[in-house]
This record gives sequence, structure tokens and C-alpha cells, in this order.
Amino acid sequence: MSHKEVDQPPMVGRQAELRAVRAALTGPPAGRHGALIAGSAGVGKSRLSQEVTAGLAVAGWRLLRAHASGSGTGLPLAALAGLIPPPASATPLPPPTPVRHALAGLRAAAARARSVLVIDDAHLLDEASAAVVHQLVADGTVPVLVTVRADKPVPEAVTALWKDAGVHRIDLAPLSPPQTEALVVAVLGGPVKGRTLRRLRDAAAGNPLLLRELIASAREAGLLDRPAGLWRLAGPLDATPRLTELLGSRLTGADPAERDALELLALSQHLPLPAAVAVAGSVTLETLERRGLVAVITTDGQQVVQLSHPLYAELLRAGTPELARLRHSRQLADAIEAAGELRGVDVMRVALWRLDGGGTVDVGLMLAAAREAAYLREYELAARLAQRAYQAGGEVAAGLAAVRALFQLGRLDEAVRRCAALSSSATSGAGHGDAERTQIAIQLAVILVHGADDVAAAHAALDAVAAADPGCREQIDAVRLYLRAYQLDCSVVAPALTLFHTDGPVELRLAAAGAASCGLLLAGRFTEAEQLLADVVPVARRHIGPGQVQSDGFPAAIASLLVDLPDVAGAQAAAESTYQTSLQPPDRVGQALAAFFLAKIALLRGRPTTALRWANEAYLVADDVQLRGVRRWAAGLRLQAAAQLGDRAAAGQAAADLDRHPGGPHGVRLFDIELARGRAWLTTLTGDTDRALRLLEQEVVRHGTTGAVGAGTLGALDLIRLGGAAVAVRLLADHQPPHGWVLGRTVVDYATAAATRDAEVLLRVARTFAGYDMPLHAAEAATLAAAAGAAGGGDGRVTAVARLFADRELARCERPTSPALRQGGPTAGLTSREREVVLAAAGGESAREIAARLHLSTRTVENHLHRAYGKLGIAGRAELHAVLTPR
Repeated sequence: MSHKEVDQPPMVGRQAELRAVRAALTGPPAGRHGALIAGSAGVGKSRLSQEVTAGLAVAGWRLLRAHASGSGTGLPLAALAGLIPPPASATPLPPPTPVRHALAGLRAAAARARSVLVIDDAHLLDEASAAVVHQLVADGTVPVLVTVRADKPVPEAVTALWKDAGVHRIDLAPLSPPQTEALVVAVLGGPVKGRTLRRLRDAAAGNPLLLRELIASAREAGLLDRPAGLWRLAGPLDATPRLTELLGSRLTGADPAERDALELLALSQHLPLPAAVAVAGSVTLETLERRGLVAVITTDGQQVVQLSHPLYAELLRAGTPELARLRHSRQLADAIEAAGELRGVDVMRVALWRLDGGGTVDVGLMLAAAREAAYLREYELAARLAQRAYQAGGEVAAGLAAVRALFQLGRLDEAVRRCAALSSSATSGAGHGDAERTQIAIQLAVILVHGADDVAAAHAALDAVAAADPGCREQIDAVRLYLRAYQLDCSVVAPALTLFHTDGPVELRLAAAGAASCGLLLAGRFTEAEQLLADVVPVARRHIGPGQVQSDGFPAAIASLLVDLPDVAGAQAAAESTYQTSLQPPDRVGQALAAFFLAKIALLRGRPTTALRWANEAYLVADDVQLRGVRRWAAGLRLQAAAQLGDRAAAGQAAADLDRHPGGPHGVRLFDIELARGRAWLTTLTGDTDRALRLLEQEVVRHGTTGAVGAGTLGALDLIRLGGAAVAVRLLADHQPPHGWVLGRTVVDYATAAATRDAEVLLRVARTFAGYDMPLHAAEAATLAAAAGAAGGGDGRVTAVARLFADRELARCERPTSPALRQGGPTAGLTSREREVVLAAAGGESAREIAARLHLSTRTVENHLHRAYGKLGIAGRAELHAVLTPR
């Protein structure tokens, strides 16, 4: 990425404003007075003006540029000096006044060609220049394109441009979050890791100039890298000298009281208005507000004071001396405690300030704060607070809170060592200390299965607890069911549901629900799974105790349910919501799982490029936090996506990563079907199709023998796609999907039709897949239908419609390739133009609209349609819609 790419970012999110400015300048002459673009500093006023003037210059307009500047203010006509010709040296008449001379010179310049007067920062115009500009616009001499700062005083004549002279005022707002994210991706020239995207988006606060500086500063500081094709930040933004210079200048000049107030707000992030007044004083806060350094906002019905930009906080915290930080921490804790009973996030904030400020540690406050921090996914803070509570005598409960936070941070070795230390210190003796030892063993088992990917070691951790208490034994039994489900054992469903429907502790019910939901999803029993997940979500809400991992897994279970139902739109919405929630505060476990399911959904929708982007992110994040199972499964999705793109390099890298991190004999097997599918798709690049079929056949059989016929059916689906329909028919007969599962029923029909080469049924299956929003599967089934019809010499209409249907569905995909698609041929003898026209008609465009878009006459379009209808064996548009409509 070059410096030029950062310095000249593309126009993103300003299309409406761009159209409005162009219309104001190029519309009918009677209304062609121009445009005034107003906005805050860095919001993109000059960039929008540049985009417009570049187009006008290409169209032959003359650009009359005036240069307003603060240094020239006070000198009459200083801004227009470069546009005004010198007065004639010899003339019998008295010299005209400067204003008259300026008007005459500019009128003469504007008369030579179509012209526009362009002025950046028009709020800096001297009064005489502003008056001349207003007069030129008012008498219709020349339209103007001016920019002004919305927060600065503007000469009256400039204000009159839009109030009285007909100039169209456009107020340029900050970019929205999606627009800012799109600009980040455009500037960097490729996909960006979600956490990095969110950090840059939030730091820029919709300001394109600041975003440009952020990216340039990060590049110069070496903070941007691109592993696996995903841009990411590798350090804090406050470490960039260029950014410090840009923003730090606004913080200079503060007196000691103002600096204290700014540092207090930087440490606190926000303060209730009464507390802020108590620690900083109302006069100081008002001065800072007038300077644009702090803002008073209303949230949840309460006025709070905060710094006006999040990056100020980073710079101020980095520059606050240690003794001042300690003093500020004590002040803040005193102020919040003085306001009344501590609740919610204030518990966490006061505990942190007390911890930082020194003094006696309140164990109860520290532990309550650690729990609140864990609920808010501030795991670094949760680990710190819980560890301090443990050191101050908080015993096993505090130690386990620290262990859970360490696990979420990916510090697995440290978490395992902490469990060992807790276990040795737990009270021993028959019947005494069972609860503590049980909770430690369960937490260790959770770490071993999710992090180390070792189910056998997790069982061994549970075996080591000889609990006499029946309640403790029941909790251990629930976790054992959970572990069995992770190895595809669907027989756990009945006992797990029984435990869930007891009135036992929350962590027992969550473990039981986790086991039952896994078993139901694997078995394809989606109606029951849907009901269970609806029942368990209220139980899991706000749970941050021993069952937190199971609690955090239910959003992923919901996404898995919706993917396989299939409810593709619902799955997309659920996974995107989980992903966005995981970014801030950071929840890297949730981020890895959400990215994994977004990759699965993209594959389902025929978008392998998008799938590869999400699978790469899932792999990288899972690797960061040592989620070895998720890392393996993400590599499987990367293989599938790369193979469907025909990208040998990406497929080779994914295969190498999978070989480097294979699952052992006791690994978690939940999504191992994705590994088999990935390896099978890899063979489409190497040509070893027989090996692909064997791999998938073995995995489908393994799933079927454990009752995981839902996941196995997905493997059978890929068998059909890779040319093994006859094998799929046999396997689906031996391991039948549940009758109520519509996708399972469709896969059975697909296998039978593909094996018997039944063109009509294959076309019906294609329409069904299209209705599920699975366009690649639809295109493949339609291609097989066309091939079967052509080979059988049957109804030519079916063959023709099937090929057109395949073309239509492929247009919705991201240029995939597959063995089924390679069986396709030309669309029923249609020419390329006939195909283009008929697909446009199928999409709902009228003949006139098609003609305008393709620069053809309406009669030519109608002729193309008439010939295409004849080749397709249909009568007209109504029948075209009927044969191409998804079921």
C-alpha cells in the first residue's frame, strides 16, 4: 500500500452529496448558483469538492480558484488576488474602486468559458472578497463551489450565499459506522480483521481525515500487518508519533486545573455530571467544553461528561505521570462512592481505582468487580481483579474467576497451572471440600476440552474427583455428557434433557443443555433443538460462573441450527450480530466462532471469496486464543473455499496448516465433517476424485454409527456434488436423516435424482435450493439436470430451462468452480446477447429498461426475447418467471 493510497482515499459514503453538488452546478441555468459544503474539520468537505471539480475539469469547465487563508484575513480582496488582472496603466478615466475592478475582472474571466468559482475554507474570506463573491453569484455571473467550517464564524456575505442567493447548502455529517468501515477496507485495499476494523472505526469517529492519519500513522509505526490476507493492527494507536502530533497540539495550553480535569476524564472514560463537577469544578469543565475538548451527553437519562474524542483519552493516559495517576484514581473512587450505593459497572470502576490508588483491598468489592468485568468481557481486568481478591484471601471462588478470565484470554497454560494450585489448596477430607474440588475439576476439564482439544484429559480431570456429595456427582455427570456429545455421541440427548429439566444449579443445567443441544443438532433433530435453545437462553443470560463457556456457546448453537435448517437469512443475521457484539469489548472466543459460522454461511450462499475471508479470520483468532478445535475446523472451511475458487496456493496453505495442527484420537469432533469436506474438495484440484469419495464416505459412516446423521447428511450432499451420487444414495438409506428436516429430505431426493439422471427431479431440487438461498447448490443441480436431459434425449424444454436456471443462479455467486458445474454447456443455444437479455427479463426489467441499460433499441430487445423464448420452449414473460421461480 503506497502513501498515495492513504493520502488520496477513495470517495466512500458520499454518493448522495456528490449528486447534489453536481446538480447544483450543472442544472438548468436559472437555478445554477452553486453549492456550499459545510461541516466540521476533516469530515471530507475538500475531498468532496475535489471530486466534483475533477469531473468538471474533464467536462471542459474552467476552474477559478480563490485561496482563503487565515494569514490573509484583513487584507481586502486577498483571497481573490490571483484571479484579478492588474489595472490598466494608462487611462483617462479615474481608476475603479478595488471591488469594482475585482467584479469586472472576474466577470471577464467567467465569460471566456463555462466556469465555476471554487473556494476552500470560505469562512476565512476577508469581507471584501466575500462581498464580491456574493455579488457574482447574485447577478448570475458564475456559480460557486465553496466549503466552510460549520463550527467557525462565517462572513455575512458567505452566509447570504445560501440564505438569499440560491446557493444550495449541503451539511456534511460524519461517516456512519458502515461507511467508515467501507472506507477502511477501500484504503487498505483488502479485507480487514474485525477487531482492527472496529478499532479504526471507533477511533476515527466518522472523520475521514482522522482515519487517514490513523492508517498512515499505524503504517509508519509498523503496526499494520497482513497475515492470511487480513489486515490487522498489532499495537496501540497511541504509539504513533504522527497521531500524537496531530491531536496532541489540541491538548497543549491547558493550565494545571484543566490538565487535571482532562486526565481524570481520560482515566474514568466518563463521569456523571455531579461527580465530574465535584472533582474538576464547573468553571474548568465549561472552559474545556468551549474549547471542544469535553462533551456533555445524556445516556440512560443521566448527564455524563466525557472527552470529545476517544483518542484524547489514549494520549492523555500515556502522558499522565504515575503519581498523578495514583492521585486521580483515589479522587475518582471517592467521588463515585460519595454518590451512593455502587451498582453495575461502577463496582468495577471503583475497585479498579482503589486497586490502582493503593490502600486496603476489600475482597468482596474486588470479587464483585471481577464478575462484572467478566460479564462485560473485560477479561484482562477481570483476571487482575480476581487475582487480587484471591491474594487477599478470596479463596477458591476468586481463584476460579481468575482461571475463567485467563481461559478467555487464551492464556491456557497459566490457567491450567492456576487450577493445579487451587486443587492443592482446596479443603480435603471425605465429604468436606467436595464443592470446591468439583468446581476446580470442571473448570480444568472445560479448559482441556475447548483449549487443548483433548477430551480424554478432560475425563481424567473429572475422574480425579472422588466426590461424595450427590449434587457434586450430578454436576460431574452433566459435564461428562457434554464431553461425550463433543465426540459425536448422540445418545446423550435423553439423559441430558432430564438433567436440564431439574431444579439443579445453573451450571449443571447449562452443561446438560450444552450436551443435549449438541446431540440434537448433530442428529438433525432441529425442531427439538430449537425449543431447547429457546428454553436455555433465559437461563444462560448474565451467567459468568462455572458454566460460562456453555453459556457463551449458545449463540453459536443458534447459528448452527439456522444454517442447517436451512434459514440462511436468519443464520446470517444471528452470526453477524454475534460477531459485531464480540468486537467491543473484545470476546475473541465469540469472534472466532462467529467468523467460523459466517464462513459456513458464505459457502452455503455460493460465496467462496467471502467464505475464505471469514475462515481466515476464524483461524487466526482461534490460533491467538488457543482454541485448537476451532482452528482445525476453520482450516477445513478454508480448504473448501479455496478449492471452490480454484485457488491452489490458498488451498495448499490451508492443507499445510491442517497437517500442522491435526486433531488427535481424543480431539473434539463436533465439526469434523468440515475437515472431511475440505480434504475432499482439495482433491478437485489434484484430480484424485476416488480419494475424495472415500474420505467422505468414511466420515458419513462414522457420523451415522454415532447417531450424528444430521452432520453426516451434509457430507452426503458433497458426495453428490463431487460425483458420488450412487454412494450417497446407499449411505442415506443406511443413515436416514430425520423425516421433519426439509434440507435432509432435499438431499435424499437430490442423491436419487443424480444417481438415476432424472432431469425433471434435478430441476425441481435446483429450484428448492434456490428457495433456500443456496444458489451454488441450485446451479449445480440445474447443470446436472441439463446434462441429464441432453444425454437422455428427452424433453428439450427441461434441458433449456435448466441451463438458463443455472446461469441465473451462478450470477448470484462469487465465480465458483466445481465438478458439477464443469458438466454445463451453452444455454440452450442462446447467443450471449440473448442470454443477457432473457436473464434481465427474468429479473423483472422491462424491455425499455433493458434497452436503455444495454444501449439498444426496444425493438431489438423484443426480438432477442422472442428468439430466446422459442429456443427455451416457453410462451413469454409469465412462463419465464414460472419456470425460473425458486420453490
